[in-house]
Amino acid sequence: MSVNKENIKIILGLKLKQARKEHKLSLAKLSEKSGLSISYLNEIEKGKKYPKPEKIHALATALGLNFDELVSLKLEKSLSPLSTLIKSDVLNDLPLSFFGIDSKKLVNLLADAPTRVNAFISAILEIARDHQLNQEHFYYSALRAYQELHLNYFEEIEESVASCTRTYGLNKKGVKSTELKKVLHDHFNYTFKEIDLSKHSNLKGLRSVLKSGEENTLYTNPTLQESQLRFILGREIAFNFLKINERPYTFSHHIAKNFDEVLNNFKASYFSIALLINEDDLHQDLETFFAKDVFDPKGIENLLHKYKVSPEMLFQRMTNILPKKMGLKNLFFLRFTNKDHSNYFSLNKELHLNKLHNPHGNKIEEHYCRRWITIEVLDELKRKQVEQKENANIIMAQRSSYIDSENEYLCLSIARSMYPTPNANSSVTIGLLVNDKLKKKIAFLKDEKVITKKVNATCERCRLKDCKERVAEASIVAKKHKEELIENEINELLN
Repeated sequence: MSVNKENIKIILGLKLKQARKEHKLSLAKLSEKSGLSISYLNEIEKGKKYPKPEKIHALATALGLNFDELVSLKLEKSLSPLSTLIKSDVLNDLPLSFFGIDSKKLVNLLADAPTRVNAFISAILEIARDHQLNQEHFYYSALRAYQELHLNYFEEIEESVASCTRTYGLNKKGVKSTELKKVLHDHFNYTFKEIDLSKHSNLKGLRSVLKSGEENTLYTNPTLQESQLRFILGREIAFNFLKINERPYTFSHHIAKNFDEVLNNFKASYFSIALLINEDDLHQDLETFFAKDVFDPKGIENLLHKYKVSPEMLFQRMTNILPKKMGLKNLFFLRFTNKDHSNYFSLNKELHLNKLHNPHGNKIEEHYCRRWITIEVLDELKRKQVEQKENANIIMAQRSSYIDSENEYLCLSIARSMYPTPNANSSVTIGLLVNDKLKKKIAFLKDEKVITKKVNATCERCRLKDCKERVAEASIVAKKHKEELIENEINELLN
């Protein structure tokens, strides 16, 4: 395993400090025995300096160690979790600045209190394993934090989209794929080919692959819908117009190598959707849609047709416009997928603005509440596909009142086939916290056809006894109840 230079400094610093303490030497005493200054030794121990070979020899002699023993990257067994963390690229790849953490101070913490930090890291690694988390999860968690910090509205990207539209004379009322291809061909030296699925059958679920070079070749899936193709082309324009180099070259399947790639991919996707859906036009359309006394699914279907976009693209754009233009800041966005008409639903994208709202990702192996509209629309789509062989969008609204919470949300949800991905459906949902501001903005909130349902996060966490939709026992509720009974009886015994 290759270890970068900064982390090698940290490892040497930890080993030096550990050896010095084992020999019960102060910095002053080690300075006297090695001939190195106290300040220089302090910088080595904090991972700031890596001495030359002759100075390492002096330190090894002073500590009764051989040279190879001191420069080895191995740490003692008790510090193995800390060793694993340092030897990996996590410290360098995690966007610590997004969490307000100074990486230099973190290094000092590791050097100053390795044993205590090691215990903390062990706990974090155990939690990560329990939830099947990996480095990529941290990247996307950091990205969500970045979006939430800005209420998912980025002025500089909006301005870049406006500049791009002016520069290339694009139609902001509905740019076509042919126009986008012309921009890429004329200004960024792109050519276009379709993926030969007869030769590359494993790429059926991929939307695009870019071969970059002096001439860029964009391979696209021949089964793409126009809305999907426009989005992909818009992303390619974004990467070039924004001069982004650190980027993924496939869509939608890729493994993020670092946080910059994840962040840049988000910026390009935001740019593309903003290019296809003008913010002022959508704001006006939403004002008109929300002013109706009755919820009309056709109103959402009309927006999809007007902008020629997918449900996810429309709802993603709404998460930009609703907080910024309409003051509706308490909202969440969820995307669920369901494969092969199974009874398993996976939450693979979420966004919470202003706070963490009730519906969100939970521990693995729990069953999401089937009363959620986002699951209900998928079930309805599945039923129509099986019975009628239809793939039309399913659009519903629901007022979701969360059990054991004062929160209630107006949820709008769309289910659709994930074409060209085979045998897969997805649903996207926007949930808006019902408060005084929402009541003034959305007239159809009072529509009797918008059913109110008591919902929860997962079956395992739900105390409802008469739930017909339940697919798993309330094991977590039962466990908590058992713990309360034990606690009460202990108190009775002691009082």
